[in-house]
Amino acid sequence: MKPLENKIIISTRPLSDEDTIKSSLIGKGAIVLDFPMIQIVINDQNTEIQTTLANISSYDWLLFTSKNGVDSFFRLLKNDMQKTTAGLPKIAVIGKTTANEVTKNGCQADFISSGNTSEDFIAELKSEIKSNDKILLALGELADTKFEDGFADTASVTRLNVYKTIETDVHPVEIIQRIKANEYDLLVFTSPSGFRNFVKVMYQNNCKDPFKIACIGTTTEKEVLKLGYAPLIVSPKSSGDFFSVEIENYFSK
Repeated sequence: MKPLENKIIISTRPLSDEDTIKSSLIGKGAIVLDFPMIQIVINDQNTEIQTTLANISSYDWLLFTSKNGVDSFFRLLKNDMQKTTAGLPKIAVIGKTTANEVTKNGCQADFISSGNTSEDFIAELKSEIKSNDKILLALGELADTKFEDGFADTASVTRLNVYKTIETDVHPVEIIQRIKANEYDLLVFTSPSGFRNFVKVMYQNNCKDPFKIACIGTTTEKEVLKLGYAPLIVSPKSSGDFFSVEIENYFSK
């Protein structure tokens, strides 16, 4: 019998053909139901993006903090027929999942943070950066300014918002009813915006706490706590395999 055999886990993540968390949970026997609270949309080419891509070789470092940032950046780059990956600066990423996404796009990460948080990433990369280096951050519109602030005293930092996060407004009634009836084992959250929309959807459908919550990262955890809820599981790593093991350990207790 698999460790998560017949456990019903509801994923609020954006729909994706390469959802490592979902595939890892299914591999352990879980039944994963999609209940996406957000979708990721690549920003349209605009003057800022076009100018930045045209001058990409002037940067010393290109920083990615998520798989979405990597995917969106390279899609924008490929849409610009004048640009290739040949002239890119050194690439720094948080975690192996983000590094793997860089590899899929024909490049290699020059620096992979060994830590699990943005604070770890900033502290470790500072030892690699020179005072006159130029850094380009490829982020989503909702990301805070911790990276700009973290490197401001070390190098010149430019932020490029390569994608935006949009709340979904159509949700399967059968899953809402399942949550109301407590006919599930766990709800999975991987972003603050996803959790915020979930709370709004539950309120609109008169569905109240307690919710059985599992989340990835301290940023998502802080949002859960801020809105008055308590997660059962908080995974420090974004790896799908690591997260599924954390969930497995929870149910084995």
